[in-house]
Amino acid sequence: FAWLIVRLCKGIDVRTLGSGNVGATNACRAFTGKRARLWVFLAVYLLDAGKGFLATQLGFGLGSLLAAVLCAAGAILGHVFNPFLGGRGGKGVATATGALLALDWRITLVGLLVFFAVRFATGHVFFGSLALGVGLAAAAIALEPASAFGERLPLTLLCLLLAVFLFWTHRSNLQKFFAARQS
Repeated sequence: FAWLIVRLCKGIDVRTLGSGNVGATNACRAFTGKRARLWVFLAVYLLDAGKGFLATQLGFGLGSLLAAVLCAAGAILGHVFNPFLGGRGGKGVATATGALLALDWRITLVGLLVFFAVRFATGHVFFGSLALGVGLAAAAIALEPASAFGERLPLTLLCLLLAVFLFWTHRSNLQKFFAARQS
């Protein structure tokens, strides 16, 4: 959606801007003014989250938590390794948020609260995104400890793997941050 919105509104490829990423944060770089950037961020984030939410709901329609988790994982991987953009997509945060919202809104709420706390404490969106992944994994276990490694195992595994995956998708942010700190 970042690629589409920036292409339609500005006539440029969002992958040529900033981080080269196809996500809400990078899409904002194509626009000037706080209001425009905020609206673009919200539009891209909500559309990407909706993609994860709808795919996960489709999985529930197939009749099981496992099917919903597999559809969620497919949406996240499809976003990150976007086949329509030569395998170059976003970092998966918004799509994961939407997918987890469909799987368990409580886990998503904890993850988002952790995201905002870390984002505002550090001033870096990517640190908030990394904290979101860790928060989702912790919440998946803490909110339902009796079933986290039983009947809810697919959800727990998705959250644990997602925490690791978000570190992988944000590796360039981490490298830039630590390189700047050494300078």
